Amino acid sequence: MRKIKLAILTILLVLTSSSTVGAAQRQLTDQQLGILVSLAVDSRWVRQEAASQSLVYGVVHPADQVPTGVTDDDSYIVARDGRAPAIVYYRVGVNQHVQVTYPTAGKGRLRTADFTVKQLRRRFFRTAAQRKRVNAYVGSLQTE
Repeated sequence: MRKIKLAILTILLVLTSSSTVGAAQRQLTDQQLGILVSLAVDSRWVRQEAASQSLVYGVVHPADQVPTGVTDDDSYIVARDGRAPAIVYYRVGVNQHVQVTYPTAGKGRLRTADFTVKQLRRRFFRTAAQRKRVNAYVGSLQTE
C-alpha cells in the first residue's frame, strides 16, 4: 500500500512539473517576443510606458517610412508619447536569433543588438511571475 501511494505521488509530481515546463516552453506570440525584446533594450521604459497604456505593437508595411536596416515585415513596439527609445524594431531570423534595431536616446542614431529567443526567455520569461508580468504588458499593448 505504501509503495502504491509513493508511486502515485511520484506520478503526480512528474505530471505537475511537466505541465509547468510545458507552459514555459510554448511558442511565444510576436507581441510577447516584442515585450521581451523591449525589456532587454530598456526595462524601465517598458514598465513606464505599459503603466501609462502607451505601448503600441505593429508590423512594418511596404509603404511605411523606416530607417535603413529595418525591413518590411519587421515587428515593432513603439511608445505613443515619444519617450526614448521611442521605437524598437525586431525580427526573428535563422536559428531563433532575434535582430533588434532601436534609436539611441537623444542621438538619433540606430543601434542594433542580437539575442536568441532562448536568451530572452531565460532572462525575462522563466518564472511564473515573469510570465504573468510579460503577459500583463502584452495585454496593455495597443495595435496599429
